[in-house]
Amino acid sequence: MSELPGNPIATSDSIITGDQYRLTVLAAGLIRLEYSPDGEFEDRASTFAVNRRLPKPESRFKKTEKGGLELVTDRLRLSYDGKAFSPSGLHVVLIKKSM
Repeated sequence: MSELPGNPIATSDSIITGDQYRLTVLAAGLIRLEYSPDGEFEDRASTFAVNRRLPKPESRFKKTEKGGLELVTDRLRLSYDGKAFSPSGLHVVLIKKSM
């Protein structure tokens, strides 16, 4: 399989990692979510994301006491429990922008 052109590795300040998860803030309304039981992640370009090295949008996050995290951008609020993705452990609320 040939490699797609581009830069598939995001800047380190856009990446939030745990033992088995990796979240990449690509844009204020676009977060790449990855979960891997062995903690290994794929960095090759994909059809969807050839270039992940984008300017980091404004965001803030904090890790929770139970191993999860809360991430906020001006477009969304994400709560994640740090475990395998599930309807009860991953929740995203979109923030409506006023016009």
